[in-house]
Amino acid sequence: MKNFKVILFDMGRVLVNIDFDAFPNALGLVTKEQREPFTKPAMHLEYLYECGKISTDEFLEKLYHVFHSAYSTSQLLDAYNAIIVSENSTILPFIQEVQKKYRIAVLSNTSEAHWEKSLTIAPLLQLFPQKFTSFQIGAMKPAKIVYEKVIEALAVQPSEILFIDDVKENIEGALSCGMNGIVYTSVEQLSKEFNILSIL
Repeated sequence: MKNFKVILFDMGRVLVNIDFDAFPNALGLVTKEQREPFTKPAMHLEYLYECGKISTDEFLEKLYHVFHSAYSTSQLLDAYNAIIVSENSTILPFIQEVQKKYRIAVLSNTSEAHWEKSLTIAPLLQLFPQKFTSFQIGAMKPAKIVYEKVIEALAVQPSEILFIDDVKENIEGALSCGMNGIVYTSVEQLSKEFNILSIL
């Protein structure tokens, strides 16, 4: 049995339900052809924003030009925030059980605007005493520096951390830094994995 001290959770599609299509849909861009001219430049800006390289105002101003001034910055912010849908209430009882035995923390690739909305719509995030976000760290998973900074802040050995993320590459990044990991698909699957590891 592994001697875990910290169970580290991703946020999007684990603790919080998200819908990437909600952003273009909210702008009336529902087909692939309508979205195509904007996809790459918008994704590049989101990457910079989630890495904390540009502010919310800069992100919205640059998006405004990407979309050729067709939408106001407030419309763009509302559409962008539509990606964050709701709290994953099905995982709450599991988190509460884990919290009885282990320290818990969050590590998320996210932006300032999405983080603020998530804190508003997902009360379960308040259960986590330590929260790490890409825009505050200045880099995104699976970059090695992200895991190194989190390990340092948690002040435990990498092998004492179990990371749960829905993206395989992010788990592989954690494993390469000496952490343990589980690729998340559902609460039921996660419960089974914990039972197999005899840690809950």
